[in-house]
Amino acid sequence: MKNKFITRIRAISQVVFIVILHLFVIHIMDLKVGKWEEEGIRHIFIVYSVLIILLYVTCMMSLVTKKLKYNLIWFCISTIPSISILFFLNKIQGNNVTGSGFIDFKFDDGFVELMILFPFSYLLIQLALVVALWIFKFPKNN
Repeated sequence: MKNKFITRIRAISQVVFIVILHLFVIHIMDLKVGKWEEEGIRHIFIVYSVLIILLYVTCMMSLVTKKLKYNLIWFCISTIPSISILFFLNKIQGNNVTGSGFIDFKFDDGFVELMILFPFSYLLIQLALVVALWIFKFPKNN
């Protein structure tokens, strides 16, 4: 019982660390967060809540194995690709080139980047991590 409680506390603290790290990177890169209306803020809250729950699930999966290797893999996969995506989104925001293209995307207020592109890519990363951790753990249970 005590071991499960400690594992949950470790998972929560690691997830909070990852969230703070991402917020710090967003703040340092000065990604535009425009004046979003109340509905947009509500959608962002829901989307990021789902991502944080999924991050917690993958963290618990890595901690239950009681192997440092899986926890380090979880940490690297939860930070490196997503921070790379944030750098890419920052680069996109910096390039406000208006050309005569067929489709012109405008990244004015940061809503598209932080509401659609980043959460979707992070969701794919975490879902792949869930599958990978499940595959790593599954043969050991038989």
